[in-house]
Amino acid sequence: MGSGRDKRKKQKGKQPGLGASKTEKKTANNATKELRRAEKTAAGGEDDLDALLAQFQLSDKLQKEVQVLSEAPAPSPRVFASFTPIPTQKDDILLFGGEYYDSKADKMRCYNDIFIYSPRKDRWTQVISPGGPAPRSSHQAAVHRGFLYMFGGELMSPNQQSFKHYQDLWRMDLERHTWELLPGKGGPQGRSGHRMALHKNKLLTFGGFNDSGKACQYFNDLWEYDIEELRWRSVPPGSAARPSPRGGSQVAVAGDTLFLYGGHSVEVDPADKSETETVHDDMWALDLLTYQWERVRRAGMAPSPRTSFGLATHRQRAVLFGGITDRAGAGDKLFSEMHNELYQFSFASRRWFPLALRARRGLQQADKAADKFLERGGFERGSALHRAAVRIQANYRGYAVRKAYTTYKLGGPVSELLYSPATYGIDFAARDAPRPRARANPMLAVCGNTLWLLGGVVEVAHTDVTLDDLWCLDLAKLDGWRCVRANTAGEDAFRDDSSGWEEEGPEGQGEGSDSD
Repeated sequence: MGSGRDKRKKQKGKQPGLGASKTEKKTANNATKELRRAEKTAAGGEDDLDALLAQFQLSDKLQKEVQVLSEAPAPSPRVFASFTPIPTQKDDILLFGGEYYDSKADKMRCYNDIFIYSPRKDRWTQVISPGGPAPRSSHQAAVHRGFLYMFGGELMSPNQQSFKHYQDLWRMDLERHTWELLPGKGGPQGRSGHRMALHKNKLLTFGGFNDSGKACQYFNDLWEYDIEELRWRSVPPGSAARPSPRGGSQVAVAGDTLFLYGGHSVEVDPADKSETETVHDDMWALDLLTYQWERVRRAGMAPSPRTSFGLATHRQRAVLFGGITDRAGAGDKLFSEMHNELYQFSFASRRWFPLALRARRGLQQADKAADKFLERGGFERGSALHRAAVRIQANYRGYAVRKAYTTYKLGGPVSELLYSPATYGIDFAARDAPRPRARANPMLAVCGNTLWLLGGVVEVAHTDVTLDDLWCLDLAKLDGWRCVRANTAGEDAFRDDSSGWEEEGPEGQGEGSDSD
């Protein structure tokens, strides 16, 4: 028999435990060498992405175990974080990562911290968990059976000149708060601005972009990750018609259908390198049994074209809030219009409607008066005519009311609804109630019947201000927004801006004017 490695040699006189001791020493030496290499890399410049990642790894190695800090302060201002409901933990919401632009220092900061918000207790908990994802923003997350799954995202250098797009997929045990890097062989290219949704035991990922600093590529590919088999699969388009490449869209799953709305993309002219941005306002439906795309006809009263809006699912509808529209001004100047109105998209009828709110005070009296008049009019509260009139009257004025009345061909007794809103329980005091400032990139989450809104970005005197306010809205009652935590970020900019938010609602919260 040969004397190769398959044959164990007889060892004589070996001291017990000597081999284990050598192994431990060798492991320690390797760890020391690795630490020195990381320290050398981390010593790079402030805007060096490799140095930033090495610094993160060094800091992460110092954290030996999971720490849960109860009664933690609220998260610092940020956008492009994931804000994910956890139905298995009594409707808590998990916030991960995000980014913050420091306008004074002209630096971008990126995070990988974890906060859990408990709506029942109005309390934030911070979780420090080693061995997890590096700092990132514009990633996507979803919860399935006690685990949070997170894919992709980007890390931007502080000077905003270089980018790293991740293609890693992580799983967090929501009970132990521990991370696990899942197999990702054969998966999507690194990206951010994509969208991910859960359907049964599959994670569906669509679109996004990859910016190398020299060129930016937008995607319209569809990927499926099997949570049980831990395997990626590229889903070929089942039809020729499908959404164009884009980032920043929003998706919602209803039964076996995935709805996709909006987004944006940029094309570069190879001749003069000029950029042309396209704001998409189309909607698509993907049959999750056949993977056939179908373009959804624009029906109802849809939101105006915009980007950077938030969207969340509540029962059989998707709720949209905020966003930004760039408009041409005098000369070649552009100005940005922020939005703070609400819209809903019905999965059943596939139609858009404005989501009208009602004032908290005087609702019972208005209901009684409305019921009497509805009986005289011969139709019931909640009928199609009544709903249409409510939406129009709550969102339009004067000529716009008459135009909507004509456009949507509402006849008969509905005309009295349009011009006598109080009779039908439409209290315009709701328009003067506290509500969130118009903003871009709000983070939305639905827990039960409550819509939660955290932060976003506004532009004040040509400066982006990142907000950290927290609001909630009962989607069943629609009786007005409630400010849970007032904004603390960038208030000096609002005070200094002559066109800032001067009005205050009854609770003393600054408010913006209607955007449409």
